[in-house]
Amino acid sequence: MALCLSTLHFSAYAAGNVTIYPQNQTIKNIDRLADLVTQPSLVNAWWPGAVISERKATATEEQQHQKLLANLAGFAAEEDGDDAAAINGVRQQMQAIHVTGRQFVDLDPDWVRVHPRANVPLQGDYSLWAGSQPTTITLMGLVSSPGTKPFVAGRSVDEYLDGIDKLSGADRSFAWVIYPDGKTQKAPVAYWNNRHVELTPGSILFVGFKERLFNSDFNDLNQQILNSLTHRRPD
Repeated sequence: MALCLSTLHFSAYAAGNVTIYPQNQTIKNIDRLADLVTQPSLVNAWWPGAVISERKATATEEQQHQKLLANLAGFAAEEDGDDAAAINGVRQQMQAIHVTGRQFVDLDPDWVRVHPRANVPLQGDYSLWAGSQPTTITLMGLVSSPGTKPFVAGRSVDEYLDGIDKLSGADRSFAWVIYPDGKTQKAPVAYWNNRHVELTPGSILFVGFKERLFNSDFNDLNQQILNSLTHRRPD
């Protein structure tokens, strides 16, 4: 399981301004993270899936996402038949999402209050998505029927994929889970390496491209896609 860690971006001057979604409420002059996550309007927020992003970081992630879409279009143009159709299908899925400059920090109010180092300063312009707990997971990638699926407690990755056709060029031995907190896990799903890996509500289950022995550029696509999915803006 991999987790990218970063600190919140901040400048040297003013306190932070934060727009909270889905309320579309802007709060100004927030000094530290604890001042934000303890706002009364967030008392019912589901913190495992909350995302805070910073404006300048968002611009960077949007550029990376556009580069990914261009790369997918380029690879599709080099292929034909089922391979081209599969790549274009993934491109359409990725084109439908929005990315944001997610900051990988723990937003749980109890954690932030108890751990001073977690109570980082907020200086700049931020967005916070802190909705209710979802009841679905999202299936993406080289699969015949991408989209939201009901979350079932205890169900493993291979069970979610049971009966789902994989498209041309798909990795049939592994799939990726992107958890709501931004953690990712590579899950073995073939008969020879199967391991029980569970999802949580709001997770993304991504079936990527199989590795190509002589095409390192193509192999980088999976990591580019994972980067966009970990920076996906909540719906």
